[in-house]
Amino acid sequence: MEYLKGLNEAQHEAVTTLDGPLMVLAGAGSGKTRVLTMRIAHLITNLVDPFNILSLTFTNKAAKEMKERIAKVVGQSEAKSIWMGTFHSVFARILRSEAHYIGFPSNFTIYDSQDSLNVIRKVLKELNIDSDLYKPKKVQARISSYKNNLITVKAYFNNPELIE
Repeated sequence: MEYLKGLNEAQHEAVTTLDGPLMVLAGAGSGKTRVLTMRIAHLITNLVDPFNILSLTFTNKAAKEMKERIAKVVGQSEAKSIWMGTFHSVFARILRSEAHYIGFPSNFTIYDSQDSLNVIRKVLKELNIDSDLYKPKKVQARISSYKNNLITVKAYFNNPELIE
């Protein structure tokens, strides 16, 4: 277990604890990423199926670097099965693999705010709606508000107050 060398006592405990949940609290520059990376490698080394490991990072770059470090310990074929990435990338992957359960194709497109704003502009133009009166960003904010409040299209059209 060459990968355990160079860890201090607290890091060693965090990496090698196998039973139950574990919380790692540490300040900047204390080796958290190294500990988490080595912990995942240690779990795989101790026969935890990589497919059963979920690791969320703040950036895709961090996920890539962590996977590369893990692959050096357990091998590329094992590391590629870990569910690792940003919240958005991991859950998009889950949605794609499970899309058929909700009647969606797995190759659906996820629009960011700029994409949706462009669609709103296009729809306003196609329907000859005055974009000075119905400002695209305000329309977008209103749609977002309704979605956040779980208001469906049917509920919207059945509520005169919302329409007004």
